[in-house]
Amino acid sequence: MAGSQWELPPELCCRPMAFVALTGLDVVYNAVHRAIWDAFCANRRADRVPISFKVLPGDHEYPKCRTKRTSYEWYIPKGILKTGWMNKHLNLVPALVVLFYELDWDDPQWKEKQSECATKVEIVRTSLQGRNTKVAVVLIQKKTPLPPGEDLVASERAQALCHACDLSGKSLFVLPHTDHLVGYIIRLENAFYEHAQTYYYTEIRRVKSHKEFLNKTTHQLLFVRHQFKIAFFSELKQDTQNALKYYRTAYSLVHELRSHETNMLEIKTMAGFINYKICRLCFQHNTPLDAIAQFRKHIDLCKKKIGSAELAFEHSAWMSKQFQSFGELFDEAIKLGLTAIQTQNPGFYYQQAACYSQDRKQLAQQLCQVSNDHIAYQTHYPSPDPLDTQSAGLDFYGQRPWRQGQQSIDPPDAEKEKTGILALQIKERDVPHSELIIALLSNAVAQFKKYKCPRMKSHLMVQMGEEYYHAKDYTKALKLLDYVMCDYRTERWWGLLTAILTTALRCAYLMASIKDYVIYCMELLGRASTLKEEQKSRIERNLIKVLTNEVPDAEPECDPSSVTAARSLWNDRMALAGSNELTIEVQDYIPFIQCKAKFQSPSFHVDQPVQLQVFLRADYWFVFTSF
Repeated sequence: MAGSQWELPPELCCRPMAFVALTGLDVVYNAVHRAIWDAFCANRRADRVPISFKVLPGDHEYPKCRTKRTSYEWYIPKGILKTGWMNKHLNLVPALVVLFYELDWDDPQWKEKQSECATKVEIVRTSLQGRNTKVAVVLIQKKTPLPPGEDLVASERAQALCHACDLSGKSLFVLPHTDHLVGYIIRLENAFYEHAQTYYYTEIRRVKSHKEFLNKTTHQLLFVRHQFKIAFFSELKQDTQNALKYYRTAYSLVHELRSHETNMLEIKTMAGFINYKICRLCFQHNTPLDAIAQFRKHIDLCKKKIGSAELAFEHSAWMSKQFQSFGELFDEAIKLGLTAIQTQNPGFYYQQAACYSQDRKQLAQQLCQVSNDHIAYQTHYPSPDPLDTQSAGLDFYGQRPWRQGQQSIDPPDAEKEKTGILALQIKERDVPHSELIIALLSNAVAQFKKYKCPRMKSHLMVQMGEEYYHAKDYTKALKLLDYVMCDYRTERWWGLLTAILTTALRCAYLMASIKDYVIYCMELLGRASTLKEEQKSRIERNLIKVLTNEVPDAEPECDPSSVTAARSLWNDRMALAGSNELTIEVQDYIPFIQCKAKFQSPSFHVDQPVQLQVFLRADYWFVFTSF
């Protein structure tokens, strides 16, 4: 699967809104139609009903409706939720199709236009064959209509048009194109919203009606699927309380499924989707403690569901995404007015997401670079590609491309399973792990800064610096590490300072930054350093080499390829260095030399030269023996 596999689908993350299709509007060449469309979609305020509008041609082909199942007796489901289902009901299958037609009550060609309107309605109905989608007609008129009951011609013709189009009176509307267009549009919207509500209520009842045909032996997946669908339709209906109830039921059912290595990813994927929905709705209902409790429960239930040991890095990637998504939901809720505190803010979730990304990186290095007992190590990507789905994508969320629709405990084809796992391992090598970790740590740092947690901020900035070091971006690594060292010096965290200085020294060496290298050497030889004597001795020798225009030895644990490049840089620097002097402001550091000044006398006459004694103390005696 691609690296974007762990991203939540946009149709899951968006706010579901009733989908209403508008037909008969020429928004390109007809100014009146364009004004109507703009009134529907431009500057929509929060107080307007939540509807998603789309202009479609009158003969638009909607997704075909499958034949209704009359029995589930021999039916074995192939998966939990189809990948296209949410998008289909958000953007492809409308709750209501509205036909706009220009026709005044006193039109001289009334009969012909009535017939034409009825034909257009029939075309729409034919394209919706088998679906419960509602159909409505809006007559665009030039004149403002008279109050109901005063225009007898209008009443008669409205009845005749409803009869010709097979519409109820509640599905025929009039839209006068006057100065008060937006007001009329808002009234239309409210009527459309009621029709959409009815449609989604009907869909919920239809899904519920399947329950009596299911059994828990062979249809476990369908119980989860149907509860999810009912919850999603409830969201489209803006009934979020019932949506939350059905999502909670779906979540309980997904953890009742019989899990094994081949379906573990599908179960976790769906559990993650449903958990996201539950947490989002809890925040929306202003019950953040419920959201946090649900998320903790979700992590406790899923953290040990690793699946295939050869793909353990996938589990860490999935766990990281769970924490990141919750952090984003938490942050979004705060922006909408929720109050967070120091000990409970989104930063902790971003931090944990970064930790799991670091685990992923380590597991990927172990599993994707060396051979194991089950898969012979190969450098070439398998052909044919086991991850290729012929550009059609997966049928069901969380399934493997090489065995879609399979629910057996054992893989149906052992050879395909091996090549599929190998393909995933090879793809994992190309994942920019350090970039992912740095982005998550950066988000966490921003949150801890916002909630005034300086030590957490400094701790994570050190991790960011180390990750930049591993990503071979030594300039950014040194910049971050140098920034946080001030805090650790001030607070006298000598052990932590020594560890950071050691990484900073490696960066300075690999960049061939002479001044930084000398500063960090001096500090690591000083009283604040917790290094052993043999380590200090090695650093001292390197410092003397630099001071005498020689290339220092490489620092331990540096990347070999980077060391080769660094040596070349050092040779260039030393060739240009000559007798250059370095000025170091030691008051910002803790070097191996301490300096103190003392007046030789408690007082002096005006004309008398002032004499000072300057005391130097070396904290590291090897320096003097070296000269």
